[in-house]
Amino acid sequence: MFNNSALDVVIGLVFIFLLYSLLATILQEIIATKLAFRSKILEKAILRMLEDGKTTSSLALFDSMKGFYQLIFRSNNLKNKRFATAFYTHPLLKYLAEDNWFSKPDYISSQNFSKAMIDLLHGIDPSLHGVNILRIKESIASGNLKIELKAEDKDNPANKNYIEQKATKNKEVDINPETKLFLQSLLSESQGDIEKFKLLLENWFEDTMQRATGWYKRYTQYILFIIGFLIAISFNVDTIAIAKKLSSNPKLASQVANNASVFLEQQKQTGNQLRLLQSNRSDTSKDYQDKYDSLKKRSEELVTSAKTLVDGEINNTNEVLGLGYKCDHLKLLHGFFFLYPDASFANFIGWIITALAICLGAPFWFDLLSKLVRIRGSGVRKDSSPSSPGMNNITSAPPITVNVNTQSGEEAVG
Repeated sequence: MFNNSALDVVIGLVFIFLLYSLLATILQEIIATKLAFRSKILEKAILRMLEDGKTTSSLALFDSMKGFYQLIFRSNNLKNKRFATAFYTHPLLKYLAEDNWFSKPDYISSQNFSKAMIDLLHGIDPSLHGVNILRIKESIASGNLKIELKAEDKDNPANKNYIEQKATKNKEVDINPETKLFLQSLLSESQGDIEKFKLLLENWFEDTMQRATGWYKRYTQYILFIIGFLIAISFNVDTIAIAKKLSSNPKLASQVANNASVFLEQQKQTGNQLRLLQSNRSDTSKDYQDKYDSLKKRSEELVTSAKTLVDGEINNTNEVLGLGYKCDHLKLLHGFFFLYPDASFANFIGWIITALAICLGAPFWFDLLSKLVRIRGSGVRKDSSPSSPGMNNITSAPPITVNVNTQSGEEAVG
C-alpha cells in the first residue's frame, strides 16, 4: 500500500529539494567563508555589547537593511565607537584575526573577552601586583579607559580608527552611558570580587553569543532564499511543473523514488555530517581554537565531497525529468520576469516554492527523505510476503500516523 504513486511523487519532490538544498548549502558555505559572515556577526554582537545606543536608529527597517548590507559588503562599523575600537585594537583580539583583510576574528572565547575587558578597564601596569578592583570602578565611573594602546599598524582597520580617535582630542568619553550603567550593575553584583566580576563578564558574553547565533541563522536564511531562487531559475526547478509531471507518469515517479533510495544507501553519513556542520557553523561561542580548526577542515572536506556528489545527481535527475532550459544563458536572462516566451506566472510561483523549500536546509530534507524511503521500503517488503488481503490492510494501517514531520523545526544555516 505504501509503494503507491502518490508516495513516489512525494519522495521524488523531496529528493529534488534535497539535491538542490545541498547545492545551495555548498554555495552558501563558500559565500559565508569568502565574505567572513561569522566575524561580521561577531563584530555586530560586540558592538551591541560595548556600544549600546550607537548601533541602532529610529527606523527599524533601515537597521535591518543596513545589517544585511554590512554582512555582504565591507564597511567601517567601528567609526566613532571608541570602546569597541579599543577592544579590537587590543593585541589579544587583533592577532586572533588572519590578516588585515580578514581583520577581525571569527570567534572569541569568553575568557579572552573578559581578559581584554579587564585590561581596558584596569590598564596594564607591571608595577601593580594583580588587578585592583578600585581602578576598574574608577574607570567605569569616569567613562574613560585606563589603557593606552600602541596602534602602530595603520593598515589594520581597528588600529586606524584608534589612531584617528586619539588625534581628535575631544572630550567624548570612551564608555557610552548605557554600557556604563550595565558595567556598574555587574560591578555591584560582584561585590568587589574581581574573579566574580570576570565570571559575570564571561556570562554576559556567552548570553550575547547565543543571540548572535540566531542572528547568523536569520541572515543565512535570507542568503539561502536568494541562492535558492537563482538556482530554481537557472535549472528551471519549477515545483508545480515537476509535481504534475511525476503525477501524470507513475513510471517516472517510481524511477526517481528508486534513485532516491540508492542515493540514501550510498550516502548514509552525509546527513549526519551536514547536520553537525551546519549546527556548529552557526555557533559563535566556541571556546577552543582547535575545535574551530577541526570544524573548518570538516567543512572543506564536506564541501568537496558534496560538490562531486551533487553535480552527478543533479545532472542525472535533470536528464530523467527533462529539467533545464534548452537555450543559452543570454536567453535565460531575457526570460527573467516573464520576457522569455516559455515563462509564465505559474513558473514564477513554482520557482518561489522551490526557493522556500531550499531554505529549510539539506538536513531537513535528508531526514524526511530517509523516513519516506523507509515507509516505502516497508510497504514493499510486506506486499512481497504471502498474506491475505485482510492482513495487508492491518499491516498498512500504522503509516496513517506517519511521523514525517517530527523534528521539523530543524533548520540549516551554513
